[in-house]
Amino acid sequence: MVEACEKIGRHPIPGPNLEGWLKDAGFKNVVHQKFKLPVGPWAQDARLRQIGLYNLTQTLDGLEAFSLRLYCDVLGWTETEAQVLLANVRKELKTGKIHCYLEFHVVYGQK
Repeated sequence: MVEACEKIGRHPIPGPNLEGWLKDAGFKNVVHQKFKLPVGPWAQDARLRQIGLYNLTQTLDGLEAFSLRLYCDVLGWTETEAQVLLANVRKELKTGKIHCYLEFHVVYGQK
C-alpha cells in the first residue's frame, strides 16, 4: 500500500508530517499529540480493548474501500489477486494473534 500511495503522490502515513505542514501554513503554538490505538481487543486496559474492537471492525469493514484501487489500478493486480490478499488479511486480523495498533495524530495551532 505504501508503494502504491507514493506512486500516485499521496502520503501513506501523513501523521508525522502534520505538525510541519501546520507550521509551514503559518500556524503558531502548534501542538502535536500522538496516540497508539490498538486494532483488535488484545489490550489489557478495558477502554483500549473496546477501542481496539471498534478499530478492528472499521478495518475489516473498510479494507476493500481503501485497498482495491491502490492494488488494482495503481499496482496492476487483478481484482482476484487483491481479494485473496484481503481475505488473508481479514483472517489474520480475526485470529487475535496480531497485536497491531494505529498511530492517531492530533495536531492543532493558532492562525
